[in-house]
Amino acid sequence: MRRSMHKRPSRDERRRLRLRALGMLGLFAGILCVIWFAGAALESQSRPPEVRGDVNDRLNAEKTVEYQGKTYRPRSRLTTVLLMGIDRQASADTAASSYRNGGQADFLMLLAIDHGRKQVTPIQIDRDTMAQITILGVLGNPSGTRRAQICLSHGFGDGREESCLYTQTAVSRLFLGIDIDFYLAMNLDGISALNDVLGGVTVTLQDDFSALDPEMTQGTTLTLHGDQAEYFLRSRMNVGIGTNEARMERQRAYLNAAADILLAGVGDDSDYAGEVYDAVQPYLITDMRRGRIINESVNCAEYARSDMITPAGEHAVGSDGFMEFEADQEALERLVMDIFFEPLE
Repeated sequence: MRRSMHKRPSRDERRRLRLRALGMLGLFAGILCVIWFAGAALESQSRPPEVRGDVNDRLNAEKTVEYQGKTYRPRSRLTTVLLMGIDRQASADTAASSYRNGGQADFLMLLAIDHGRKQVTPIQIDRDTMAQITILGVLGNPSGTRRAQICLSHGFGDGREESCLYTQTAVSRLFLGIDIDFYLAMNLDGISALNDVLGGVTVTLQDDFSALDPEMTQGTTLTLHGDQAEYFLRSRMNVGIGTNEARMERQRAYLNAAADILLAGVGDDSDYAGEVYDAVQPYLITDMRRGRIINESVNCAEYARSDMITPAGEHAVGSDGFMEFEADQEALERLVMDIFFEPLE
């Protein structure tokens, strides 16, 4: 038999080859780590100073602010909760998603619960409101802010807590740097669960939804069930005039009716709030504990409820072809001072 002309490496030579290969792998891994940390450092260094509103800039060490010749301080017995409706399924695989694909915050409402005045004030925020939102660099680290529609703030991050915090920060900036105590976000497939646990919500249809459901014809007063609530709250492009402003009007009508059902139920039985929470909990991301949600719901049932506020401003099509809402800054400042601050005696 003809023997091979190549000599087989000895055991020591094979061991040296393995050690050399491991050394090369270790060197390669080290280079990747250096590149990653260097990129993260550069992103951090390139981050511009955080943009704040005028009121926050004027706060001094005693947390007071001068406004129209008077001195104000933040209301001491105020709880603020940011409610978000996220255009994303709760079943979405957030682990496999990009840190820039967290879903948009299509619905935003800031709830001010004033325990001192025993009053609840809901403030609906247009999703197209132009605001400073946090953006992430190529490695997923915050790299500054840019001015964009506030709904896009939730798109950055993990689609869960991180995205909620970015949206919470954007809303705080918009409202001149006020503190927001909690957030509560619900994914779109929670709409039907909420509607059904309330026993259905009755509305009058100002637009025609019959292309989605034959029962939902214009002018009909209907108790919504199942997917009908989602059609009513989310549909935009092919319904009526197709604007978000018109959709917000429908959302206000629905939420006022839903709030009446919820608060009446809580007034009759404090456990009702817990039942509603348990029904929608699989679709929620929140930093509020179940007990705190129940307690605040009971308070809301006992307090006076203001009409829903929508900040004043103007809609216009931006240079990129998308709708933008510019809040009236003077009106917004008056709103913030009235709801979130109180004059010193």
